[in-house]
Amino acid sequence: MKKNFTVYFLSIFPILCLLFALLEPNQVRSQKLGDEDIGIASFYSKSFYHKKTANNESLKKKELTAAHKYLPFNCLIEVTNLKNKRSIIVRINDRGPYRRGRIVDLTEIGAKKLGLKKEGLTRVRIKIVGFEKELMLIPYDHIVMDSPPKFSRKFYQKTKLRFKKKYRLKKRIRHKKYF
Repeated sequence: MKKNFTVYFLSIFPILCLLFALLEPNQVRSQKLGDEDIGIASFYSKSFYHKKTANNESLKKKELTAAHKYLPFNCLIEVTNLKNKRSIIVRINDRGPYRRGRIVDLTEIGAKKLGLKKEGLTRVRIKIVGFEKELMLIPYDHIVMDSPPKFSRKFYQKTKLRFKKKYRLKKRIRHKKYF
């Protein structure tokens, strides 16, 4: 009886493991150029400065670096504050934040430039703009017409213009393996 149970268990065990692996939520997210994510940003506490980060660098207040849970080290991301529309480009050099709902931890200078220092937490959009310390997507402002121009015999009515942030690919990229 015991032999039959062990043979049965050993035959069904790999199937159960595969089933549980398929049902578990996938933690791997895409890391392609131009990917965006929205969440809450925070900044480092004073006790973390001048200590080693996850990639063995010393954390400095005056560098535009950040911590992210799964993006690769030396990845460049653009962080945009959704309240005041300010944006900066930072380099990932640490893992974290480990609080639920937060997606990025910024250094003091990055928090100050985003207007995050007074509030502490804010909603941000992050966008991958480069890998291995090389900026590949360059932001530029693009004018979009809200309405077509209207013509009249007596006068020409101006169109309503609005600025929309667009990106273009950098012309000379050394690391083409990322595409």
